[in-house]
Amino acid sequence: MQPRETMRGLPRPLQPLLTWVTGVPLAGSEMRVKWRPTLALIAGVIQTGAGVAAGAWALTLPWYVLVPLLLLSWPVTAGGMRRLDVVVVHQTLHRMFTASTRGNRIVSEITSTLLWRPPYDENRKEHLTHHAFPCSLKDGDTLYLRSTGARPGMTRKEFRGYLLRAVFSPKHYWSFFSSRVRGNFLSTRPVYRAAMAYGFLAATVAFLAVTGWWLEWLLLWFVPVTFFFQIQTLLYTLSEHRWWLFDNAERLTKAQRDQLTFGRFCGEPVPDTAGSGKGVVGRATAWTGWWLRMALLYAPYRMCILVGDTVQHDLHHVRPKCDWANSSWVRNEDLADGNAGRYFEAWGGLLAHVYVGNSVRDWDAVPSAPLTPTQAG
Repeated sequence: MQPRETMRGLPRPLQPLLTWVTGVPLAGSEMRVKWRPTLALIAGVIQTGAGVAAGAWALTLPWYVLVPLLLLSWPVTAGGMRRLDVVVVHQTLHRMFTASTRGNRIVSEITSTLLWRPPYDENRKEHLTHHAFPCSLKDGDTLYLRSTGARPGMTRKEFRGYLLRAVFSPKHYWSFFSSRVRGNFLSTRPVYRAAMAYGFLAATVAFLAVTGWWLEWLLLWFVPVTFFFQIQTLLYTLSEHRWWLFDNAERLTKAQRDQLTFGRFCGEPVPDTAGSGKGVVGRATAWTGWWLRMALLYAPYRMCILVGDTVQHDLHHVRPKCDWANSSWVRNEDLADGNAGRYFEAWGGLLAHVYVGNSVRDWDAVPSAPLTPTQAG
């Protein structure tokens, strides 16, 4: 049974939370809130603001409270920024955020200026190349991962060693950051975008000069928008595709292209304690461990790295023009409509997903099971 379906017996008020954490609604359930693109933007702003606010509060507290609270606020802030980038800006590149071409450009240019991300035209050209030649050597994301030392066929031990080196690599950090600086401040095309970048920089410096909040800005904005944003981008990208599945070939069949992506679902089946003979203590221990993993392992992963609709990234490549803001429901509908053959999935957390994405030995995605009419209805 699919892991999400094992949660069907849990209390009904918890089901929306479980849908968000896992990225999968119960088969046949009804959507309670229809998301719209604007809500995705608002969610990103709120999460970013909440992370900054928590960090600001931490700065007023004793050091032994400040340090852990600040360490928690940084990935939350960066997760909000990533939501604005990998969800909002991403959809503007497909002209799927607003109804007008100009509206998509405006939203993208403003957001990318604030986050020091590439200008709209450059970003869109690179992203459409990614869609045309996914996981090939024409794909900028493939080249990015290769530059960090990623390669197929590693054992879990080898991959964990690579991951540790990449996460703390000064070379990786500087390469990523310097590319953002070049894209925003050393490029003059288009002129209006360069003016926006320098205008934002001048306004920031003027504001800090007046307020004297240089340290606060460094800790609450610069650190999350650089180090944490970049590390969380690396961790996300490692599982975005099955990068090495077809040896970075450029020409693939539709079936092969479908296999390059998979649903990155978060969680695991509920404990099967019925008739297990574990006793009250054993059952309580199993359930406590399950809830702790859902709350402390999978939920932070969804909030900080696997944000928004990115959990169903396979749907985006199969049907890029779908109702992306409600992608978890759209994907279920596709499974119920007989299209399960185009989808694959992997359950677990960050490590499970990056193992699958990088063909770590003994780790792979599995075909998604079709939903039966009974399940879907």
